[in-house]
Amino acid sequence: MFIAVDGIDGSGKTTLVAALAAWLAPLDPVATKEPTSTSEWGRRLRESAVVGRLPKAQEIEYFHRDRLQHIAEVIRPALAAGRPVITDRYVDSLLAFQAEDLADADRLYARFKDEIQVPDVSFILDCPVAVGLARIARGRDGRSTFETDEALERARRIYEARRNDHYCHVKADGTADETFAAARVELIRRFPALVGRVAKA
Repeated sequence: MFIAVDGIDGSGKTTLVAALAAWLAPLDPVATKEPTSTSEWGRRLRESAVVGRLPKAQEIEYFHRDRLQHIAEVIRPALAAGRPVITDRYVDSLLAFQAEDLADADRLYARFKDEIQVPDVSFILDCPVAVGLARIARGRDGRSTFETDEALERARRIYEARRNDHYCHVKADGTADETFAAARVELIRRFPALVGRVAKA
């Protein structure tokens, strides 16, 4: 079972990943995130969030290279071993923050989809930008270079438009417990036999 958790900054991605990992603990899940801290490209992207954005084409290339290494070294080996994988950000983050508009997001996805591991479920956390920014302000000092109001509003529009069988949009402007409860209900609906193992453990 491969789960991706995505949404704008401050939507509660990291909190939900931790809650899902704790709930699925009997299945020995792997909780991970992008950009990674283990590849050259991931490290450069993390640095750019502090010191300044890279040129768009370079960002896209670095995100994709980091993702391919992440898939090869973490995601696919864990899945092959029968362990659930939960990633904090995945390909939809690239679309949301690098695409100019909805059509550009679709073009980017078509460009990369044959090379990636498609999640069994992608949770998109629906959260107003003002709520996300308020949470960021309470949780840490300052914003990253990706967290301008304009970038977050555009990202939210793109996230809202992502629709396919593996997507699940979750209302995320309430409490963390409410977001987790909604995600848990969806996983039970989609994977009743697998999640049943959690209840029996």
